[in-house]
Amino acid sequence: MRKIPKNIEFSSKIPIFKKKRSKILYEIRKITKKYPKIKQKIKKIKDLDKKLYYARVWEVTESQPLYILENSNKRGWKNHHLDHVFPIALAYHKKLSPKRVGNIKNLQFIPYQDNLIKGSKLTTESKNALRRIKRLK
Repeated sequence: MRKIPKNIEFSSKIPIFKKKRSKILYEIRKITKKYPKIKQKIKKIKDLDKKLYYARVWEVTESQPLYILENSNKRGWKNHHLDHVFPIALAYHKKLSPKRVGNIKNLQFIPYQDNLIKGSKLTTESKNALRRIKRLK
């Protein structure tokens, strides 16, 4: 049987990366519990920081008065999708605030085919939306 030297201290502290990971997972669970639809939108994202960012953007998005947008009554999986004019993916890389990206000024309802084709491409409309987003407080 090996003897353990007395000068070695055993720490029950959780490594920092595990604490951060559990904090992120906790926050994601909190958001998805409040807005269950978000869980479906972020489930394929592997990077936890990115997943949290998307969850925060969608939390802000869903809290907006979406009924005032054109075609909001046509929202549905095979009808009209809620589109972020300036894509969330690009906003994540530019480190824009989720409050700005999820703002009503960056949202629109478009036919689902158009939204799938657009993806996270940068369009002239997206560039204009970025200018509007940057002016927000």
